[in-house]
Amino acid sequence: MTAQAARLARVHRLVAALNDHDVAAAVEHVADTVTRSRGDGSSLVGKDTLGRHLQDFLAAFAGAVLTSVHVMAFPPDAVLVEWVLEATILATGRAVRVVGADLLGFNSSGQIAWDEARVDAAALSLQPGVLSNPWPDPARILELAQRYTAAWCSQDPASVAAFYAPQGSLSVNGGSPAIGRSAITEVARGFMAAFPDLQVLMDGLLVQGGRSVYQWTLAGANTGPGGTGQRVRLSGFEVQQIGADGLIVESRGHFDSGAYQRQLQHGASTGA
Repeated sequence: MTAQAARLARVHRLVAALNDHDVAAAVEHVADTVTRSRGDGSSLVGKDTLGRHLQDFLAAFAGAVLTSVHVMAFPPDAVLVEWVLEATILATGRAVRVVGADLLGFNSSGQIAWDEARVDAAALSLQPGVLSNPWPDPARILELAQRYTAAWCSQDPASVAAFYAPQGSLSVNGGSPAIGRSAITEVARGFMAAFPDLQVLMDGLLVQGGRSVYQWTLAGANTGPGGTGQRVRLSGFEVQQIGADGLIVESRGHFDSGAYQRQLQHGASTGA
């Protein structure tokens, strides 16, 4: 296979990964130091940054798919991709369609080293349901976080799930997400059963657009069925995507699972 054919094949695999919403597979086609520029002076730098950007995009645009894809090689080391994006804005339920193109440059290893992306953002913003700022204001997100905290303290697992969109997701430490309110109810039920006196404190809240970092501390005695009887006190945070309707679209939780297990066996005083 020639270098040009290999580049074209890589681009087709990248498009397939994006249409499968497989971010991990998509970013494997780019260099660690990849740069994605939008033509307005702003850019994304690095594979990890690009991966997070794609995750956030897919969280906001349900069923996003690239159609009418046209790929053309331009020697010595560039490939042009023209595409149509069709998706549904998760926060509003509105279908959108936008045309764009990416001019991709490759390094000597055959990875994508730079991306000049061009999207008709003005046309996108004029479509019904696309707002310049579709997210709740920070005060509303704060109020949501306060009520979410109270729900975790309520011993009513369904009340926690009610803060999520019908197909919202909750994952913990990179594990498989619980998707939908029934699955999220069971996650909350597990914690509440393990800690009948469970208390969750909100330690802080950071808000940027529709993304927030909800900082928490969990405290309680592990006296539920099969419990150790030890008291646990552990802090962590959730990275949350909030829809325009004020419901959580996605939450990714992070805490030290090693410290948690130590406290379950020895208590918070020696496990912290």
